[in-house]
Amino acid sequence: MKSLKRLSILIVSFVLFSAFTLIQTPPYVGKWRGEDKGDIGYVTFTKDGYALFEFDGQIMGGKSFVRDGVEASMHYEVQKKDNFYNMDIIVKKNETDETMGILQGIFKINSETEMVLALGFDGSSRPTDFETNQITLKKVD
Repeated sequence: MKSLKRLSILIVSFVLFSAFTLIQTPPYVGKWRGEDKGDIGYVTFTKDGYALFEFDGQIMGGKSFVRDGVEASMHYEVQKKDNFYNMDIIVKKNETDETMGILQGIFKINSETEMVLALGFDGSSRPTDFETNQITLKKVD
């Protein structure tokens, strides 16, 4: 009876530890640093789907921030394509879950520490390549 109990504990432990190692964090999750024309900024993609932008010590995004006098949140959604990813950065009102805006982009992962991101600013459509409006980001966290 004791050996059956030990065997059961061993199997349960093995299953639990195996389950944790199978869950892999996507390569784009983390804090990334970029430089554009001498200006340094950061973008963070959290495990739970929030995006944050940081410039000159000002942080916009995450679970709660104020945009146009309204409490909002900034989420991201990613869809894997052949050689890159589509990304939508979505700002929603926290009170009603109404979408306030969507920034469409694409990105590719060059290495564990380098990402190239291209965004369609000012309401433009999703970029189709990395020739314009792109920035190379280095992972810092």
